[in-house]
Amino acid sequence: MSLLIDWDRERWLYLPTAFPWHVYPDEDAWIDTITGAFVRAGWSAGEAGWLGDYVRGLRANNQGGAHRFAWLVDPRKLLLSVDVFDLPADPAATLHDLTGSDGTSADTREPFVAEIVASGLGPGTRVERVIRVPRSTHETIGEPQEEVLMLVAWVFRSAEADVIVSVTHSEPAVLAAALPEVEQLIDTITPAPTAE
Repeated sequence: MSLLIDWDRERWLYLPTAFPWHVYPDEDAWIDTITGAFVRAGWSAGEAGWLGDYVRGLRANNQGGAHRFAWLVDPRKLLLSVDVFDLPADPAATLHDLTGSDGTSADTREPFVAEIVASGLGPGTRVERVIRVPRSTHETIGEPQEEVLMLVAWVFRSAEADVIVSVTHSEPAVLAAALPEVEQLIDTITPAPTAE
């Protein structure tokens, strides 16, 4: 199933998976446009350079080919990216298969599962997990360190596709406060009309 996503361009930045994309011949032209807009809004050259590196990194580590969106209202205050996966329907896959919510030893508490409804995708399920993982982004001396991550996945299943939206953050309280914004983005997702 193909998806239509009518995201709020003042809040979210879509990260294309390949170039050329729209009017941008390559990644550098795309990043120059983004960072130039922030410089015109008063960001310093150093801040704009950091932003360019950040969105370049978000593109580079999108190994799953998701539709990825970055929160760009003020990345200096909140770094957040959302992945939307449009997968072939797999009736044999369980909710746990799709979200990893089978209660592993890494979970700091039982996963929270709730039924939800999105404007365009209809009924679905939201799964919240809080897990303890090895800290991988910092060098450490001595015993390996761990960090706590909050993972939230929204799953919408139909005969045509399994649509999964996911977001992760290292500060559960920050992510919890941002969930309404993520759910507004989810409400803009609809199945593309099928050809008759």
